[in-house]
Amino acid sequence: MKFALLLLPLCVIAHDIWIEKQDRISVLRYGHLHPSQEHKGNKIIPYTPKKIKEIICKHGTESETLNIPRVYPVRIRKHCDALCITLDNGYFTKTPYGTKNLPKNRLKMSLKSWRSIESVKRVDSSSDTLLSSGLELVLLKRPSKAGEKATLQIFYNKKPLSGIPVAYDGSVRGLSNKEGKINIRIRHSGLQNIQATYKEKAANRELADETVRTATLNFEIEE
Repeated sequence: MKFALLLLPLCVIAHDIWIEKQDRISVLRYGHLHPSQEHKGNKIIPYTPKKIKEIICKHGTESETLNIPRVYPVRIRKHCDALCITLDNGYFTKTPYGTKNLPKNRLKMSLKSWRSIESVKRVDSSSDTLLSSGLELVLLKRPSKAGEKATLQIFYNKKPLSGIPVAYDGSVRGLSNKEGKINIRIRHSGLQNIQATYKEKAANRELADETVRTATLNFEIEE
């Protein structure tokens, strides 16, 4: 039962977020990376660039915060060994009449409310360095082919987090250990999409009950 309860936050984010490469340009995407019977909607879903709060680019040993493009889809033309983008999706409130993208003090009969903060990091070169102070997945061991395991470590406020559910291509694979680490067996080549979710009490309980933070890690495995 405890394990099942820990998995509940993963249901809050029903879509995928990823960074794809078009030649040397990084493009932020939102939607369904691997459409299935459960998610039959469009693979690509438009988003509002105004939601983006931070873009961090690491090249070599240097990291810098980039200016945020305001044109959809967001494209990053600078070469980055690792690229991390953070978005604030705002507040969501569940009521008997459905879920609205509004804080709970704007609606009546609130059943549950949360603030959604997402980040996505793409690693194109070996990088075990933290880029942000938010929820972040660090790739400690990069597999060279499908069938091998990736070793990951989860951080929040630059400290390891234990007991965090980790999903691979939308399916939960396990929880991080006391050091914040977890091994995930890679099942296919191409773009990998690994996600961790952490929830905490909201700073302002008038607006939401909790803050749900979701971090996604992308990297490529060759055919």
